[in-house]
Amino acid sequence: MSARAAAAAALLAACSPTPGPEIEPSPQASVLPVPPSAPIASVSAPQPPPASSDPPDASAGVAPPEVPPPGFTGIPDKRATGFPGVTFANVRAFAFDLGVSGRPECYTPLDPDGTLCRTVRRPGVELSGEQAKQLVKLLAQPSTYGGGSACFLPHHGFVFYDANETPVAVLSVCFLCDMARSSPAIPQSKGGGEGTGFGITEKGRDALRGLCNELGLPKCDAKSPDEFGRGR
Repeated sequence: MSARAAAAAALLAACSPTPGPEIEPSPQASVLPVPPSAPIASVSAPQPPPASSDPPDASAGVAPPEVPPPGFTGIPDKRATGFPGVTFANVRAFAFDLGVSGRPECYTPLDPDGTLCRTVRRPGVELSGEQAKQLVKLLAQPSTYGGGSACFLPHHGFVFYDANETPVAVLSVCFLCDMARSSPAIPQSKGGGEGTGFGITEKGRDALRGLCNELGLPKCDAKSPDEFGRGR
């Protein structure tokens, strides 16, 4: 089987529901009787492990608790002024679902309440002013859109924030399927909002992948879902 055929088969398998692994109950430990003459040792309560200054590794499926941004009311599906459609202060790029080789846990870096999705690798990478300008320009070009596939297994995305660090727009990209989703909708993409994916052309994919690599995000060049998974 050729490498391209193998990657296509992996994509098809990843987009099909798979049953979870069965977990066998662990055997109960046997209890030995204590002789009457034996002294009973005192048992102290188990002590919690020492606190670590490092944040939990979101790629391992453990994300730090977050509080929804004050006043956040959600990102609309559409804005008359396009995408992002409002003034933003900065853009941050994220990788997520790095331990997920099948159906996504996170379809975008953001949950509906404005917090980062559970598997997002924190803290992300902030784009420079020039990088953000080039990203917006790329997303405004009709030649960025077209093609794509029926699958959507995103692992990279961009979140636009206002001056109060409140999300105002979000884009997620699947380099495996040449697909993307956004909120608000990008008029040039003909997509209908976050719930509707749209295809990206080879030109658009290569430009976004180039930015992904430029920012140092992991697995921008992955070609198959098998390149993602626990312990990888």
